[in-house]
Amino acid sequence: MLFAFRAAPFLLAVCGLSFAQAEPAEDLIGAKLLEEALAAKADAESEIRNDRYFSVIDYRAPSNVPRYFLIDTKDMSAEAFLVAHGKGSDPDHDGMADQFSNIEGSKMTSLGAFVTGATYYGQHGLSLRLKGLSPQNDLAEKRLIVIHGADYVAEGRAILGRSWGCPALSREIAERIIPLIKGGTFMYAVGTQR
Repeated sequence: MLFAFRAAPFLLAVCGLSFAQAEPAEDLIGAKLLEEALAAKADAESEIRNDRYFSVIDYRAPSNVPRYFLIDTKDMSAEAFLVAHGKGSDPDHDGMADQFSNIEGSKMTSLGAFVTGATYYGQHGLSLRLKGLSPQNDLAEKRLIVIHGADYVAEGRAILGRSWGCPALSREIAERIIPLIKGGTFMYAVGTQR
């Protein structure tokens, strides 16, 4: 449903076409989660410098389901992508993030409100710094929690690989959307804990 162009992602990348089909954000995310994310975004208004896009991650879904939502505020459309969670959040590696933490060295995913920072090139290629705005993620910068691409995030895997707490995307998607969301866009992540 979401990945209408599965057959030829390389051709689509060469042509500059989207990997996922945009749908109304409320239809894709659900009215309740979208409302919650918009309220958190309003609370973080002073931190937001780039308001064209914002992101919502729903870690309540399994890792093999697109659960990273990129919302275009121009028309409130959204696209959904696969995203990995932290190894410590899924100790039995069943594809479900069950535990969340802000503790350095936990290798767990953090929840709450974030704002994006600057890009850099590291061991995972193009990466995007994240600043935690909530008590449950305010150590994100110190923990080096960033958005990056990873080979273990790929369509067709029964269970995605796990990061060390970062919201890792496929390499192709990371290369495409990091330039759109860098420099002060809002990101909101929810999970089984609050």
